[in-house]
Amino acid sequence: MGTTLRFRNLGIIILSVYLLAACSKETSNQYSDSEIIARVGDRIITKSEFIMRAEYTPRPVYCRNDNYVHKKIVLNSLIAEKLLALDLENNPEYELPERFVEYLRGRKEQAMRQLHRFEHGIKLASPSTAMLHRGLRNARREYEVAFFNIPDSSKLLEIESLFTGDSAFSSISARIPGLSEPGQRIVSWFDDDESSIREALYSQSLTRDTILQAIPLEDGSFMILQVLGWEDKYSLSETANQTLWNDVVTKIESRMGNKLYETYISNLMRGKSFKFEKETFGLFVNDLATAYMLKDAEKESILNEVIWDMEKKTFSYGELEKDVPYLDQVLFNYEAKSWTVNDLYALIARHPLVFRDVRFPMSQFAQQVRMAVADLLRDESITKDAYSLDYEDRIEIRTHEQLWKDHYLADVYKRVVYGSSSANELQNLASIEFIEDHMNPLIDSLQIKYSNQIFINFNLFDSVDITGIDMFATQEGAAYPIMVPSFPQIYTDHVFDYGAKIEH
Repeated sequence: MGTTLRFRNLGIIILSVYLLAACSKETSNQYSDSEIIARVGDRIITKSEFIMRAEYTPRPVYCRNDNYVHKKIVLNSLIAEKLLALDLENNPEYELPERFVEYLRGRKEQAMRQLHRFEHGIKLASPSTAMLHRGLRNARREYEVAFFNIPDSSKLLEIESLFTGDSAFSSISARIPGLSEPGQRIVSWFDDDESSIREALYSQSLTRDTILQAIPLEDGSFMILQVLGWEDKYSLSETANQTLWNDVVTKIESRMGNKLYETYISNLMRGKSFKFEKETFGLFVNDLATAYMLKDAEKESILNEVIWDMEKKTFSYGELEKDVPYLDQVLFNYEAKSWTVNDLYALIARHPLVFRDVRFPMSQFAQQVRMAVADLLRDESITKDAYSLDYEDRIEIRTHEQLWKDHYLADVYKRVVYGSSSANELQNLASIEFIEDHMNPLIDSLQIKYSNQIFINFNLFDSVDITGIDMFATQEGAAYPIMVPSFPQIYTDHVFDYGAKIEH
């Protein structure tokens, strides 16, 4: 016996800007030379990839600024990463470890799901001019509201009845036992956390002190709002107004695309459900608890770690594989198949579980696991649909997969060089001394070795601007949250004395 679970629609998930930048209304199976900054053998570095690698992860101090010399070091470093990967891959004795093959497949399939969402959602969004102008008017206004959070509907009628009399909004809490004092907040049209609140405020004409009917929230609770006032923001700057207009168009297309995609996924998942076997599920949850319930201090420290250390914090099959008797026991039945614990671990090896809530008490752990497994199986259905549509062969997916593979191979090569050097003279892998004394000469030799396979589009390169602002970009609700690999700290030279120019 167990609880039957059905699948919820996908909520709003932040899509990879890298992937969407590569997508267009008219897709192609190849990038044009006007989109490619460099070719290294069969590898390419697109303009989108160059910007993402430079801007969406911190760069080392020797190429952190926005000047031309540092920009050249950035491109040289990305080319060097491809050269290391190409040279290691040409070594017949080297094979990718099985764990990384599964990781790479998971990365590829996540990109396929993101492309799937784009193709069946945002790409199909076509808001009317009237909708866009209405959105622009709403986007200028921010509301100041007072609010009560009502845990459930049991006290809702009693509270709402008080508003029909002379009771002031702020005095309601004193008349209802257990009700907290009203809070206050600013609500913007751009807010996406609770769409029902935005709809209630921006879908009607309101006056100050208006008390809105109880608004149902996604977690089953309710919110009662009173409009305290608002501010309409206008700018005399043409640039600021154009930026606002662009943001409004993007936001409306995103929201419309989300609704279209939710409809698509609802149809895809219609009639699908699964039921956990109670005894096996209990064993499974106990095993997961140790791996997932990290101390707060450990969770906070994750952001300070390098990419591979951070990625391995994500739960994977190898970390939970144990010689225990229940691995072959049936955990649930889904789509005419009996899934054992071992079957689920194999799926998790390429798609780590993602909890809907970031923080929760141990008492809610079992329920969080149920929802995470439901989301995992939903994503598996999306992945199968993406494969059936040949997304695996799309240029966006192949380039994305190659990016992560090359970063890993280059990192392995660098560690081999480090390990073969004198330990006494090396402080760490990222030290400038190590890079200049050991990696620079190696990269110089590879530039010569593969020079006839390297092509650089200097016109496109010169047209790209980068900033000196550090940023670390992640994706909300994704199995692999890090958007791009860490910057390759392998080369400090800014000279281009190799390769050939790409001609348009």
